[in-house]
Amino acid sequence: MLGLLVSHGSPTILIEDLPFKKQLRELGEKIRREYEPDLVVVLSPHFMNWGEDNLIEAGERLKCIQDYYGFPKELYQYCYEMPNDVEVVEKLSTFLKKDYRWGLDHGGWIPLYYMFPDGGIKGITISISNRSPEEHYRLGVKIGETLRNIGRKPIVIATSSPTHRLDLYSLGVDTYTFFVFDHILQDLIEEGKFEEIVKIQQLFPKEFKNSSPEGELKPLYVMLGIVRPTSGKVIYYDVPWPGVSMMLASFQ
Repeated sequence: MLGLLVSHGSPTILIEDLPFKKQLRELGEKIRREYEPDLVVVLSPHFMNWGEDNLIEAGERLKCIQDYYGFPKELYQYCYEMPNDVEVVEKLSTFLKKDYRWGLDHGGWIPLYYMFPDGGIKGITISISNRSPEEHYRLGVKIGETLRNIGRKPIVIATSSPTHRLDLYSLGVDTYTFFVFDHILQDLIEEGKFEEIVKIQQLFPKEFKNSSPEGELKPLYVMLGIVRPTSGKVIYYDVPWPGVSMMLASFQ
């Protein structure tokens, strides 16, 4: 099973000429060619339940949500949606709470817009919650076991930025100090230290707080539980905007 950490960054990526988009296109083509997945599991930090329940969208279609405000009008011309795999939703709803109010927020659909522009694949999307990193990981293990038992060939995409300091983005301040955490995370991925990643907030509390990872990296913990990887690789890393980093990493 293939897992990905894919930062979605600022919505302005849609109209900016950034090499990250080329990386996403090429990765999507490779996944189609080599893995032939029949499902995309989307874990976005913007699909958040402030309670203890992790939700799963249960509607027939994962509709596009343009959940960003105050940006140039041309950004609202972009959208991406996909059919929901309701069969898989039913299997997972024995321990995930059904939701009918969400869809694909920009944390989910922006990467998919570049990775699978022609569609042709079903998805599901699962929320994060107030539960701990360890509980998110254990939830991922249950999801992964279910997907294996029903014979699915999914790819699992967690979309978070390791550094997500919107105060620095707004002020245009770019200080290397705030990206130390990113390099810690990169090293742990490359060294295959996945237990340490789940405990990263405890192990590196100062660096974690300084970088304010998007969604507290909970989408990443769920993905690690689903995939249960033995190896990881950082494919691409960049800081295209002050205070916001972009990482692309694979896990198998």
